[in-house]
Amino acid sequence: MAVIIWEGTTDDFQTAGNWSTAAVPVDGDEVIFDGRVTQSVAQGMLDSETGLATKGDYDLLHIKKGFTGDVGTAAEPLCCTASKVIMEGSGTLHLLCGEANQSTDATIPLVIVNNPDATVYLYSNANDGANLCEFTTVYILAGIVYLAFYDVDADDQGVYVKDLYINPRDNKAGNVTVSIQKDAYDVKNTVATNIYMQNGTLTTDSQVGIFEVYKGTVNYGTDLAGSPETDLNITTLRIYGGTFNWTPDDSGDDAYIGDLWLFGGALNASSATNNDRAKVLGNGPNKDIRVFKGAVLNIANNKGNITLDAASQLWSYDGTIKLDRNSSLSFVYNI
Repeated sequence: MAVIIWEGTTDDFQTAGNWSTAAVPVDGDEVIFDGRVTQSVAQGMLDSETGLATKGDYDLLHIKKGFTGDVGTAAEPLCCTASKVIMEGSGTLHLLCGEANQSTDATIPLVIVNNPDATVYLYSNANDGANLCEFTTVYILAGIVYLAFYDVDADDQGVYVKDLYINPRDNKAGNVTVSIQKDAYDVKNTVATNIYMQNGTLTTDSQVGIFEVYKGTVNYGTDLAGSPETDLNITTLRIYGGTFNWTPDDSGDDAYIGDLWLFGGALNASSATNNDRAKVLGNGPNKDIRVFKGAVLNIANNKGNITLDAASQLWSYDGTIKLDRNSSLSFVYNI
């Protein structure tokens, strides 16, 4: 293992003279961008170049605060399987989890993003029925982060992050903005990302497993125009505060929130955005909707197309529930 520091005078990752040891990083190395130069890296990072048998499995990829350049581009992201990635620089990082080909499973166990001026794009090199390239845990403390759809190759696939933690520094919403593009789930095993959000702003057009929101703003769904998605479902949603705008552009079966615990804040489905799309609260027995005191459930979208699953129940614990005109509910009082 060697500690290798970027000293580039050109933008080519594969030029040995651009590195402090006069050698291109290989498996087991710690790869550091510490700011001694500001030269960006724009080539030599494709899977066929860095993901070979002895390259790309770094112990550490660390872009330090002093580095103001960029690493990777949309057309040529840095492909690797580093054990840990820390992004503290103020530039842009395009990071592709993957090996030398799209027929191999790969993992980046940990990514940390911690600079409000940073922009990070995460991609999976494989995410289909046969192979998966996974980011296991991603912590966002500050910065703009995209869980991006990778359409550079012939396959085109979404990224998979198993657990996403959005924890803005000083609990300031303005420190973190996250955008999750389409198909951001584990296709091989049909598993959605879990999201734990303390604050910030998040916009997503992908399904979610466990979704916990404590503060901030979530826009679940954008107007995808002529390219709507399917299966924009949330298995379990717990809202403790903040605003959750529920507007999925789902053209398949009606999008649903399977199990909702609305402890505080507001779930707002009253927007005109995608209000032609029917949606369902609940998803079967014991998958219920619970609205507690101080929380608001607003499903008055003037379309009358948000319904309660026939096997689910809507529980009010002194919360506020807003329905469309001419709606009807049947009540059971558990006193």
